Amino acid sequence: MKFGDNLENSIYPAWKEYYVQYNVLKKQLEDGVSKPAGWTERDEGIFGQTLDTDLTKVFNFTNEKFEELLERTTKAELQTATFQESYDQKAALTSTISDITDEVNQLSKYCRTNYAGFLKIVKKHDKNVPYRLRPVFMVQLKSRAFYDVNFDSLIVRLSKLYHILGAESLPLPFGTPITPSVLTAMAAQEGIDRRSFKFWVHPDNIMEVKTTVLKHLPVILYTPRGPNKTESFDPSISSVYLDNSSFDLYNNKLERKEGAQAIRLRWYGSPTNNEISVERKIHHEINKFGEYHDRFTIKEKYVDAFLKGEYTMDRQIAKLREQGAKSATEIAQFEEMVKDVQNVIVDMKLKSVLRTIYNRTAFQIPGDKRVRLSLDTDLCMVREDNLDNVTRSGSHWRRMDVDYPMLPKTAYEQDMARFNYAILEIKLELPVGKSAPSWVDELMNSNLVESAESFSKYVHGVAVLLERHVALLPFWLAQLEKDSVRTADSMRGHLPTDTPSLSRAGSTYEIQSINSRRSSIASRSESEGGTSTRPSSKGKQKSMDIVVDSNYGQNGGQPGYGSTSKPASRASSVKKSFGFKGFGGVFKQSGKSKDSRDTSPLLGPNDGNGTVPQIKIIPPKPKKVVGPLKVEAKVFFANERTFLKWMNFAVLLGTLGIALFNAGDSIGRFAGILLSITALATLIYAIWLYERRLDMLRNKDPGPYDEPLMPTLMCSSVKSKP
Repeated sequence: MKFGDNLENSIYPAWKEYYVQYNVLKKQLEDGVSKPAGWTERDEGIFGQTLDTDLTKVFNFTNEKFEELLERTTKAELQTATFQESYDQKAALTSTISDITDEVNQLSKYCRTNYAGFLKIVKKHDKNVPYRLRPVFMVQLKSRAFYDVNFDSLIVRLSKLYHILGAESLPLPFGTPITPSVLTAMAAQEGIDRRSFKFWVHPDNIMEVKTTVLKHLPVILYTPRGPNKTESFDPSISSVYLDNSSFDLYNNKLERKEGAQAIRLRWYGSPTNNEISVERKIHHEINKFGEYHDRFTIKEKYVDAFLKGEYTMDRQIAKLREQGAKSATEIAQFEEMVKDVQNVIVDMKLKSVLRTIYNRTAFQIPGDKRVRLSLDTDLCMVREDNLDNVTRSGSHWRRMDVDYPMLPKTAYEQDMARFNYAILEIKLELPVGKSAPSWVDELMNSNLVESAESFSKYVHGVAVLLERHVALLPFWLAQLEKDSVRTADSMRGHLPTDTPSLSRAGSTYEIQSINSRRSSIASRSESEGGTSTRPSSKGKQKSMDIVVDSNYGQNGGQPGYGSTSKPASRASSVKKSFGFKGFGGVFKQSGKSKDSRDTSPLLGPNDGNGTVPQIKIIPPKPKKVVGPLKVEAKVFFANERTFLKWMNFAVLLGTLGIALFNAGDSIGRFAGILLSITALATLIYAIWLYERRLDMLRNKDPGPYDEPLMPTLMCSSVKSKP
């Protein structure tokens, strides 16, 4: 579908006349270019005037609507402060606040849609006419930055209103201070089922996720320590991760080894914050959250000495004993934990490696840990290491040239990577047997989120920025390699509904049980069945994990992952025919070729039926297991390297053939012709082999991938030349 049609589908009917006139501007371009005289200065003037009028219209409407929403919110706050405990008045106020929330969501979409429309039409203009408009237009766009509206304060105010209207059923009032430590404090209670889920959120869906959650949970306002006890509206969180030159912590965390540690230094807000939290995460499979947290704070001026082992926390520990706020056992445990963390840092020679910076919006009922959500946006990862003979942090524990807030372009852009999606984490602490709230299930199973099991900001940052220093890469890199593809549904604020994912499992229990079942299923199918459906290569994985679906192949089950369509077997897999038509796609991304499969911004390529290619794994028990076969991303790179090797061989043969033909006698010319023919055959074979293996990888075909016949024939052909 073309962008103009996507734009029409994205329009909010009540605001239709205030959108950019994309189709009108496009028709002006087409009419002007098609004239015999071509595109003239008069056409350029008319086009520029229409564009400027639309930009002014969108800018003014955004400001007016935002001011209107602020005014309506203020009025709702006044009404809420004086409302009586009556059903009718409470219902009316709830309806009013809900209408404001919906319009906030629509205004956010309005800004993103128009921003994309302006950039698209300017790009089309510069591509088709001899005038360059983009440099001038970007200056005008920056002066009327309608797309840069900050909704955070409005979201917080609406969250308070929702909370006040429902406060009679909550354990604590909204004003109860919540410190960051509350987010990670896990009480060891019996009979509590703890579960944690991670999701990616497309930028078009961020505001919709926020407005969905704030109707049920209030926004947490962090209360910093120190003399200033006011609530902080600075949502930024920075973490500097430590590792050694061998990246042992990275490798252990990526492989999810028992006892794998991650140590980071974290602060909230700008780098001027003097309170630095030293945090350690320890991976344990027995913990339902998958990890334990250790945490203590230290003054920024002592961090360098602490990392070198020159500074200890003895003074702080002695002060705790004097105050008597904690028991002797708690103080001893704290002292042991601090020394253990410091010993690990010193013994493993851990240094600063990577900094992550993001804005967090957290949702939680104060004092109630049953349901907690955090949404991290604008994630940036910056190198802190001193590798590659480049001094970044130097002898200090963090580099000092990082700007806050993060700018679109920085002087250290080569040391930085930006993550295109938001990260949503849902943590549940519910009594055993009690299901999650219905709105949580609806959010997790909706098209607004995409499952990101085992995603780690630190692992992702190292894999992207320090790839040449590590041997293993995370599987989700292959999922994200299609992030430039935008579909009609994602333009409307939704990911494609026909693409199965883990987030559409039947319940939160199904999603949570994937971790515990996938390894045992795979091992049973390999050991007892005698065959393995996993590729033998190691490295980055291509697809989502295996999903168990007991309703597979049944018509009566609820639609879910693996139950909406039958998996394609090897024999019935759709194979792309090879021919000269396919040559153009060899050097192009699969998402842009005409005959390529549809893609999801997060899940990668689909097959011809619009579903992710799947396979069947039949374990010893009657229950069937379906899911996409894992294809490690390094296999794709190996296929490309093999193709380049064959190309190199073909070029070498062709060069020898041309040299013999031009400089030799009759025998030399004959040999040159044969070598040239062999080079051409080698070239065709290389392209055919590359396309064939690439098609097999996309279809998750387990193989075999070797080709013993043709290399033997090529060697024999070269050896037999006169």
